[in-house]
Amino acid sequence: MYMSKIKRFFQKFGLKQLYACLAFALPALIFAGYFLSKKGNILTVDLGQQYVDFLAYYQQNLFKDPSKLIYSFASGLGGSMLGTDSYYLLSPFNLLLLFFPQKFLPQGILLVISCKIGAIGLSTYLVWGKKYQLAKEYVLAASLAFALCGFVVANNLNLMWLDSLVLLPWLQEAIDRLLSGEKNHLVLITFLLWLTNFYTGYMTLLFGLLYLLVGLATNREPKKRFWAYFKGSFFGSCLAGVNLWPTFLELLAGKTDADISWKLNFQFPPYQIIAKFIDGAYSFHEMSDGLPNIFISSCFALLALLFIFNSQFSKREKLARGLLLAFLVLSLSFTPLVLIWHLGQFPVWYPARFSFLVSFYALNLALENMDREPGFNLQQKILAALLGASVSIYLAINPDKLEFIRQDGQVATGLFLLASLLFILFIYGQHYLAGHYALLLVVSEVTVNLIFSLNAISYQENKNYAKFEANVNQATSYLAKTDSSLYRTEKSFSRSDDDPFTGNYYGITTFNSISNSSTSNLLSRLGYVHNSNSYTNQGGTLLTDAFLGVKYYLEPNYSYDGVSAAQRMPYDNLNHRADLSSYYPIKQFKQISILKNKQALPLIFASQSGQKKVKFLDNDPVHNQQKLWESLGLSGQLFKKVKSEIKLTNLKVNQSNPLVFKKANSAKPASVTFSLTPKSNDSYYLQLPDGFDFKTASLSVNDIFYNYESRDGQIRLVDIASQNKKSKIKVTFNLTNSTLDLTDLIFWHFNNSAFKAGIKQLKAPELKLKQTGLQISSQTFKSQKKLWITTIPYSKNWLVYDNGKRVKTSKYAASLLAFNLKGGKHQLTLVYLPVSLIAGSLISLVTLAVYLLLKKKQRI
Repeated sequence: MYMSKIKRFFQKFGLKQLYACLAFALPALIFAGYFLSKKGNILTVDLGQQYVDFLAYYQQNLFKDPSKLIYSFASGLGGSMLGTDSYYLLSPFNLLLLFFPQKFLPQGILLVISCKIGAIGLSTYLVWGKKYQLAKEYVLAASLAFALCGFVVANNLNLMWLDSLVLLPWLQEAIDRLLSGEKNHLVLITFLLWLTNFYTGYMTLLFGLLYLLVGLATNREPKKRFWAYFKGSFFGSCLAGVNLWPTFLELLAGKTDADISWKLNFQFPPYQIIAKFIDGAYSFHEMSDGLPNIFISSCFALLALLFIFNSQFSKREKLARGLLLAFLVLSLSFTPLVLIWHLGQFPVWYPARFSFLVSFYALNLALENMDREPGFNLQQKILAALLGASVSIYLAINPDKLEFIRQDGQVATGLFLLASLLFILFIYGQHYLAGHYALLLVVSEVTVNLIFSLNAISYQENKNYAKFEANVNQATSYLAKTDSSLYRTEKSFSRSDDDPFTGNYYGITTFNSISNSSTSNLLSRLGYVHNSNSYTNQGGTLLTDAFLGVKYYLEPNYSYDGVSAAQRMPYDNLNHRADLSSYYPIKQFKQISILKNKQALPLIFASQSGQKKVKFLDNDPVHNQQKLWESLGLSGQLFKKVKSEIKLTNLKVNQSNPLVFKKANSAKPASVTFSLTPKSNDSYYLQLPDGFDFKTASLSVNDIFYNYESRDGQIRLVDIASQNKKSKIKVTFNLTNSTLDLTDLIFWHFNNSAFKAGIKQLKAPELKLKQTGLQISSQTFKSQKKLWITTIPYSKNWLVYDNGKRVKTSKYAASLLAFNLKGGKHQLTLVYLPVSLIAGSLISLVTLAVYLLLKKKQRI
């Protein structure tokens, strides 16, 4: 009875539709099932420290205030969001996140990634199912192998790249139809590839060009077909001008300032790529500096190379396909080709980001070989056996001692290679269940590979994100209700460098692959801890807080006892700021206290001088902060060196340098303690040398450990005392290495009185700023002729109006927006005009009009 019902269901539903559903469901459920078994914890590395914050911001503002997706003060000191949108946020799959409360955002991201992986399987199945006349089981197995290939498993966390894999099969179909002289959707697919992610879209389109050239090698009308391809690609690319043009300009202003060397060398021995066919070839090291991820299952890896001895391919076809495969494999390691694929930039983490194209083309060759050969010949079987044996021996010996080759992976890969050889040698073309065998084999291996690979890395707990989001948004929502002016907020703890996006506040920190280099340079010179694409709030002082308009500070509230251990949010990455004791507490929540900085300047203030250029030095924050102070027309020496006493435990002092130490007895603990007693309640800062690494020694102040992360080497200021008059301060370094170099370590006394007097001058008059969308306005005020400085990053898109009349703008400190006002009565309005977005939109609209006109006249 039940069997007859099932049979009637399949007859009604259709076997073809069932396999299409499986093409989506199998990879999606395998992937989602793994994480559901781990309580849904999917946040790790950049997904947990960057993308989740961008997606939270997208979720908050897409419909509520879309202007914040054009320009945002949550991005560092403020900046255009257009490049960020283009790279991270334009996937239509992200709309699914709108159905999730923010505290369940990680679960929403799991759904989005699972759906993308399912869509990769579905689109691949639909395209290959029409292209190859094979049993549906083979096509389903190949689509699954691509949907859960090594690239997807390793880079699922880089979810913004996955849309290109969904569109890649449709690009292939469009080019195939173009080569046959049929109607195609090349324009639409090109447009969507640029729109959803310009970065992997570029890689996919470059592959499309190479794939076209292979097809032209055997085409009777190569010039005509190439011209048709050029027109389609041109119109598709110009249609995407709305996001390509703004992104291009932002890349010129930020990311492209890297120093690149085009050397004719290999990044690793090319033969090592064989090791990435092992099951579970993944780890944190592989994520950062490892080999390209090209896993596609043992069965398809062997099948991909058998076309060499397939008599159904012409010599020209074999040569063209072999050259493209060789070029793709060579691109994985040959430096000039690596740079070409990555837009002239070496990837920071996640190597060979185009490796999905190698997997895709290899799977194509495997299916094409099977499509043309109903049964493998002796030469192909011998080649498969030799390849299988060679790979097994290499993985078993592991001559390069690659750390990701583990015993469980070796055993699993050996078994799957054996099963694959069994299929090639004895089953394919000889048994009616061959397709089912291949499908079961691939399902098993991609599942094992996924489990082994993802078990090698760790994940954050979703509940910690939810706690952070709830508590920080509680505090920032209170501030938004009680203070509607424009200001910045910071915290003495952090979950990520992009906390302002999740916490819905304007801060200082940011982590973004598309960043403003001039802003980063300014903050790094003022002492903020940074690297190539991020900067944090660590390293700030009373002066930088005031100058940058940090009006409120959030810090942990440890005094409330009504919070259970399960409810307590983790206060990660504590930024110890003793000088926060001089800020005024205004509100306490259960887990967070809000402090007010009365010295904070508005984001627009009048300088006491007309000086715009500031002579900063590299890696000297004390000198630079003093120069900043003087450039504002303020007097007084803010920083003064302070002497300290030194106590050594099990250490010898270097004779030529009294701040270089070595253990006297390497088997015993060693430490050096610096002691000083403040003579006032002013702030005191420790200058840590740029060579200091927290891995070489721990740092504690009066037995409180200061554990900071190390980024790019730089001198940093650590606040060690405030309101500590006549109280002894002990700064201790406990060595974890045999030596410790503290050259350039200095203790500084900060002159609070001179600082407050200078800030008072800068606050005359004190502007009250309001932000509405892309506009900032002030109250009416009187002022003498002065230079007005903003702590808004300079951009030609910022238009400044005084009493309705346009004012010429300039740069202060080579990075910030500034302008001059004459004496008299003023009312300021600043408007951000996204010129690049307007220009890009015009490009898209004109292109669309021309394309439709030509299409109507049948000229395209």
